[in-house]
Amino acid sequence: MFAKTFEKFSYTSAGISTILLLGISYYYITLDITWSLFESKIINGILIFGSLMLSNYAIDTVTRQLTIERSNRNAYHLLLYPLIIISYPVEFVDMRFILSSAAIWAAWRNMRIFFELTKTTKKNKRLLDACILLSFSSFLIIENLIIFIYPLLALITSNISTDLKHYIIIFMTPIIILPSGYVILSFLSVDSYLFSSYFFGDQLQMLDEFKFYLPAAYIPISIVFVLYMISIIIKFNRTIGTTRRILDFVGIVFFILTSYFFSMIQQLSGSEFHYLSLILVYFISQIFAKKIKSSYVNFIFIALIVSIVTFKFLV
Repeated sequence: MFAKTFEKFSYTSAGISTILLLGISYYYITLDITWSLFESKIINGILIFGSLMLSNYAIDTVTRQLTIERSNRNAYHLLLYPLIIISYPVEFVDMRFILSSAAIWAAWRNMRIFFELTKTTKKNKRLLDACILLSFSSFLIIENLIIFIYPLLALITSNISTDLKHYIIIFMTPIIILPSGYVILSFLSVDSYLFSSYFFGDQLQMLDEFKFYLPAAYIPISIVFVLYMISIIIKFNRTIGTTRRILDFVGIVFFILTSYFFSMIQQLSGSEFHYLSLILVYFISQIFAKKIKSSYVNFIFIALIVSIVTFKFLV
């Protein structure tokens, strides 16, 4: 069933994935949209679908083309991504998280390609593209500037040859783009919609104490997290090469810190989980990186689908 359809990358697997993402986009616009630049549900739906497709493209590049198992380029991630998204306990839609997370994952795609390239001009272009995308995400939520630490950390700790231009690009791109963008947006009187903040204003409030009780809607994402923990062990046992291990470790640090931060938020919209999409899909895909019995593949996907339908739509 699922193992057969997504065993190899094809028009069929890509088409099914696209249809599923289109369905999720439609589901999202049926929910309350608490923050958006537009009031039209059609425009918001197009933006959501475009963001999901952009993230899917980034995930496909990182998972399928840059995986350590190049000889076994399956397409299970194309089904994993929609299932993981629909497992998110989204109560209402906040477009900031969906749009900015798509820009972040597109930026990480460029960073992964950056580490694969050898020509200096192409490397600089990929790094610049990544920094521009991260700057765009910072237009939406200013604290996303912190994410510039991750490519910088990967650059410092990797064993590839670096150039002073790389550090100039990382530091100067947001310094040039953000103030210029703010002036332009202020002139257009739309600056109030952008540069939102986690810490300032009344959008988000920190919990006074941890709450360990999770409602039924969180059961599907809990299963995804369990698969993620298993996949980390598998991934690090298979990974060869210091640079790849460092990049994977950076991804894990991002996952832990982001999860911890969102666990402290008083009222989650559920859209915040999009910040974890690429990492979850990339690592869980490693379960399928080597030859695996089709019965196991089908069992994993059926378990995810049943939990999502049962605890998200029926209970």
